[in-house]
Parts: sequence; structure tokens; C-alpha cells
Amino acid sequence: MTDNYRGSLKHKNRPARGRKGTICPEWTHTGPNGALATDPHLFDWEGTPAVDIFESATIADDGRRYATQRGIAFEAKPTADGTWHGFPVPWENVPATIKDGWLDQKLVKGSQVKRYLSRPERDIKWALDSDDE
Repeated sequence: MTDNYRGSLKHKNRPARGRKGTICPEWTHTGPNGALATDPHLFDWEGTPAVDIFESATIADDGRRYATQRGIAFEAKPTADGTWHGFPVPWENVPATIKDGWLDQKLVKGSQVKRYLSRPERDIKWALDSDDE
């Protein structure tokens, strides 16, 4: 699945055209070959936490993929070029059956779910808090 993942500047704390979405923490796109600079098409995503998160994702009934790491929920959507891009989402966006399963499996703690349960749409940088942990 690795060749199918490519991040999007829409979700990076980098200049990009158009409206920004929830910003991914820096740790998600830093790997053995360094950190993402500016072009996600040229970046070597292999070995980054973003790829690990994508590959561990649970596929929901609607085909979207959900995963969690460091207490944050991530959603991945397919792009027009056949790749996928992921981004942090508040826990209220994760299907309850998936979230409850992860709680049962202890992949996430209840306190983490509460911390990132919901966010105002205009607050796109909330997941960057995890860079400090």
C-alpha cells in the first residue's frame, strides 16, 4: 500500500494554494530520509509515520480509512491521481464502531479521545500540539 500514500500540502504547515484543511503534526511526515520540505509529489514517504498510519488503517463502510496514533484520529481519502492523503480529524468524525474497537484494543485512551473529541472548523492547527509531546 505504500506507493498509494502521498500527503497533501492542504494538510501541511506549508504554503499552498486553496483552502487549508486540518494541519498534520510534523512527526507524521518526517522519516529516515528527512522531513517534507515543500513538494509532496517528490517527497520519499517510505518510512514515515504517515505511511505506517495509512497502512494500519481500518476501512469504514464508506471506503474511507481511519487510524490512530499518539491519541489522534486520522482519516485518509483517495485523491484524483489514485493515491491517498491523510489528515487529523476530531474523534467525533470517526465511526463509533471503529473508535469503540480501538478503545477496547487499547490503541487509544479515553482521555485522548476526550482531548481531541471535537474542534471548531476554523481551528485547523489543533493536532500540532502533539509535536510537543
